[in-house]
Amino acid sequence: MAAKRVVVLGARGVFGSLLVRELEGRYDVVPAGRGDFDPRGAFAVACCAGPFQQLDRGLVRATVDAGARWLDIADDAGWFFDLLDDRELDALARARNVAVIPGLSSLPAVSGALVRRLGSPPRVTITLFIGNRNAKGAAAIASAAQSRGRVLQSPDRELLRRELGIDAEAVVAFELPLARPMLRLLGRFPRLAAAIAKPFRLGTRGGWVEARSGDRSARITSRDQRLAILPLVFALERLSAVTAGVHSPSVFDGEELLAYVSS
Repeated sequence: MAAKRVVVLGARGVFGSLLVRELEGRYDVVPAGRGDFDPRGAFAVACCAGPFQQLDRGLVRATVDAGARWLDIADDAGWFFDLLDDRELDALARARNVAVIPGLSSLPAVSGALVRRLGSPPRVTITLFIGNRNAKGAAAIASAAQSRGRVLQSPDRELLRRELGIDAEAVVAFELPLARPMLRLLGRFPRLAAAIAKPFRLGTRGGWVEARSGDRSARITSRDQRLAILPLVFALERLSAVTAGVHSPSVFDGEELLAYVSS
């Protein structure tokens, strides 16, 4: 049987290139940029083409219209809820018998699963820790620049309120104290900032995601940056069990996801 074709949009970026390497050998991987994007004949489009704040939502509709699934690693609240709340897109996905699932990354997929592991407490703080040696592309710089202080404008707060009635806050922690203000200062010019950040290799790679409520916490730690794309790989392997339509990452079993990204 021929391997399923997966178009990786944003394949030249930090996370896109990681995803291509992760999927090679399992799927017929087609690396693509925004200028050469063609979802026809694909089983799924896996999108890592951030910054998602600037991405054309027409790409999702074109993917669904072509009969392909759309999965992405977006942690931008605006992009995430624009898809999740789009009733016309949901109806089109159901008509084409495909699924659309945004947010398959550290936030909100892994973070949401960690909150559920805590037993869905009424209040929770989610922390995304970023190692200084992580490769930082323009999308990551733009996300850091748009955070207010340490608080991330991720989908977690609204999503957990909707799904579990939880009051949540997501924050980012950089390994080196000067990293955050420097990234925010340069955030208006993300490509320049990414080029400046590239030579600095002090600190560690990877990072972790933690959900904390009072003295209870749940954490997933990664030695590299694969944690950001593994939820999407997990989703690709389990799409046959997902009904057609637009879904949040909680459509998957949280403990199965955490076991997968920890292995």
